[in-house]
Amino acid sequence: MSDTAVIYSSFAGKTRKIANYIAGKLDADIFDLKVQSNIDLSGFSRIIVGTGVHAGRPYSRVTKFIEENRSLLNDKEVVLFISCLYNGERAENQCSEITKEYDLSNSVFFSTRSEKNEAGLSKDVDVFIERMKS
Repeated sequence: MSDTAVIYSSFAGKTRKIANYIAGKLDADIFDLKVQSNIDLSGFSRIIVGTGVHAGRPYSRVTKFIEENRSLLNDKEVVLFISCLYNGERAENQCSEITKEYDLSNSVFFSTRSEKNEAGLSKDVDVFIERMKS
């Protein structure tokens, strides 16, 4: 078991692909909220939560997970990643709004419109992974 968990919900698969990539690079445990919503967080010091956005809203499974585990998450490093269509200021605003809604302080967005890495994901995902390693 790793000290990092990647927990996500995906609709069309982009968030799943990002979550799997991050988990693989960080040697983290991974959980799909469509499959498992009751996750024992006690062994993890870092929780990376991933969601896509539909109609300006994060996926409901992620919202429910954060609400139900708020007290456990307060004692851990929690990082939110958002997979979105927008880039630039519009994406930053969307990410900021969702971060405030979840009462988190650490978040990042990955735009489907940004420059891609060798895995076909935003190059920003690799920057994020390096930040998580340091």
